[in-house]
Amino acid sequence: MSGYVETRSEVPGQSLEDMAGRSTGTSPTATSYALVPLIVLCLVYILYAWDRMAIPVELVEISRAYGLQPVTAATLSSIFTLGISLFVLPAGLVVSYLGIPTCFVGSIILFSLATGYTAIGISAPDLLVARCVTGLGEAVFSVCLLSFLSSLSERRKGMFIGLSTTIYGLSGIVGAPLIGAVQHGFGDWRAIFYLLGGGGLVFGVILKFALRQMTFVALNQSTATVRGRFACAMSGQMPRLYAIIAISGMGTYSVITMLVNFERTYNSLSLARAAMLFSFFSIGSILGGAPLGLVADIVGQKRVIVASAFTKMIAGTLLFMLPFHAISTTFLAIIFGIGVGGIYVNACAIIQRHVAAFAAPTATGILLCIYYGTASVSGPVFQQVMKHLGVGMGPIVFYGVPYAIAGCIALTLALPLPLPSRKAS
Repeated sequence: MSGYVETRSEVPGQSLEDMAGRSTGTSPTATSYALVPLIVLCLVYILYAWDRMAIPVELVEISRAYGLQPVTAATLSSIFTLGISLFVLPAGLVVSYLGIPTCFVGSIILFSLATGYTAIGISAPDLLVARCVTGLGEAVFSVCLLSFLSSLSERRKGMFIGLSTTIYGLSGIVGAPLIGAVQHGFGDWRAIFYLLGGGGLVFGVILKFALRQMTFVALNQSTATVRGRFACAMSGQMPRLYAIIAISGMGTYSVITMLVNFERTYNSLSLARAAMLFSFFSIGSILGGAPLGLVADIVGQKRVIVASAFTKMIAGTLLFMLPFHAISTTFLAIIFGIGVGGIYVNACAIIQRHVAAFAAPTATGILLCIYYGTASVSGPVFQQVMKHLGVGMGPIVFYGVPYAIAGCIALTLALPLPLPSRKAS
């Protein structure tokens, strides 16, 4: 079997660099072993984040160009998550067979080609297929990335997994305004998709060479059957965690895919101003990633998930209920962004900490499948709720009630507090 980053080290506190160094008979530092690939992966993920933002930001122009109906347009903005949901479970097997380097590079190439196709599509059906293909690429990439990040440290899994959310937030600060600037500069909404597709291919090549410097630990074999892995992944408190992540996926991606379009439609904001609002949501994502993950590693994942659910309940409801105001809307967008990482990052960390090692990849696949499955329908569902209930009751039904339920479920989780930090002997 090809090389693969372990989801859990055999010795508590043992890092990926320690294991890799022992396997090669050397003692490399974390920097020499993981820093270069980590930087390249961060740059790649920035392009991924910009691709996610391009459709929502350009949704009005894309709808005009292809004559899309509102429901179709909303589906286009989130259907790539359906591709992730459909393929993320088998993606784990593919990664195990082909190895991290091959799957990282292959997923980026697939994702980039599908992104570029958005600019030259023929009609709504093939655009929807192309966006599903981007989801396929991201499904494989996500399995690789979470396995890579969670293996960097035993005690700080929340912090390292949170890097993905932080990088997404950092890219969002400049991403949405950049997309608007590219459209204005080139005079064509298609330009950003050409740039993202081409840039992804270039970074895929760079990553191929960067990963050659990385030694991957072979994934330990287990005698557990597929049925046994799924049984373990569905045991104990895991169903409750999956329920929380389902609610989070629906609410999170409705903001990601519909916030800019909502503000341009209901509050008549310009593209530049609505895109700037999305940047503040991204600031929240930065804080809710690695920083909040580190806090959760110290105080406990459960406490952070509970707090995040109730803050997203309030912020999500008011964000779409209240008329636009520069200060209050910006504040709510930041708070909601913090809550996004608070649930997603720490749910992933709980799996890595509390699920048996042989079943952790399966549990991660289930979690991502549910998260992106609900995310894939969030745009159309949000559209219909707002259409039938309006801005008065719609946000309460779509954000208030579900996140209140998620917070109550999180309170029932019985997770031990993290062990106090200790110096290595």
